[in-house]
Amino acid sequence: MNTAAMSTGPAPWLLGPWQTLLERAAAGRLPGGLLVTGAEGTGKGWLVTAFLQRLYCDRASGLQPACGDCGGCRSLAGGVHPEVHEVMPPEPGKEIPVDAIRTASEFLGLSGSATWRVLRLHPAEAMNASAANALLKTLEEPPSGALAILESARPSALPATIRSRCQNLHLATPSLDQARAWLAGMTDDPGAVEAAWAAALGRPMTAAELLADPDRQAAWERDRDALTGLLRATDLHSVVPALMRCDPETLVPRLQALLLSAQRWLASGEMDRFGAQFPREDLQRFARERGARGMASLVQQSRQWQRQLRTTLNPQLRMEDMAAAMLPLTTPQRVAYGDRSGAY
Repeated sequence: MNTAAMSTGPAPWLLGPWQTLLERAAAGRLPGGLLVTGAEGTGKGWLVTAFLQRLYCDRASGLQPACGDCGGCRSLAGGVHPEVHEVMPPEPGKEIPVDAIRTASEFLGLSGSATWRVLRLHPAEAMNASAANALLKTLEEPPSGALAILESARPSALPATIRSRCQNLHLATPSLDQARAWLAGMTDDPGAVEAAWAAALGRPMTAAELLADPDRQAAWERDRDALTGLLRATDLHSVVPALMRCDPETLVPRLQALLLSAQRWLASGEMDRFGAQFPREDLQRFARERGARGMASLVQQSRQWQRQLRTTLNPQLRMEDMAAAMLPLTTPQRVAYGDRSGAY
């Protein structure tokens, strides 16, 4: 559990939900099941982490954020708090199995020393059918003091029976101006805010993490260099090594965003924020050479590459497939390579 001290308080668009949770907790009115929903990067994880840290903080009072230094805060930061049980998929893209939910339900049924005993489940839509059925039994008759917090960016993927037995706390996506004003407080460089916002694909909490973490910044630079190489590529093997140095989980969504930027420019003549992070002449030439039909085909292929992130594919072949699709139509290597999408 990522529980860095929340001493700075919530982002502006999280202030209302934050106050709601603290007031309900203080009044003893938390539900047995709480479903926290919102788009990716709006702060679901931050809000739940901050709330749990505040719930078990030994020093904070009222609407104050957790101190981050007391025994309760430190045990949460270390992932060893006795009143909190966290359930996630065993690996990214995998399902949450029924055994994990059964163990969590047993945990909720134990008597503890604190007022609340919490199960944190994310992403909730990762539960398989058997796991969801097992959780439903607990939500129907939650033990005294038990609180199950489910986080989901796709609540429609959850069974209706699960949704109906949880109170929904929805986090609205902040306006661009609101998010950028908040991010601007983290750096003196306006250009860094624009770059972080673009790299995060419009997800404010992800942009904040990028501004604060040199490793994430370095990963963005690797992705940007590799994607710039794809725009300029004239042969397959000159670009694949750079692609292999990138994390597909960030590279593929950014590649999709780049293709959409090129498609928008071709249709409207306007450059969006993501496309502006790349050499304008290279992106424009790439779009012109492929034309409207070629760009539409590439955008469609990028959706397939996105779906393939959750499948077991040979990393080398995955990158070669993407690189080959991006080469100019008349490149001999592309003709020889053919369309191997989905063939492995």
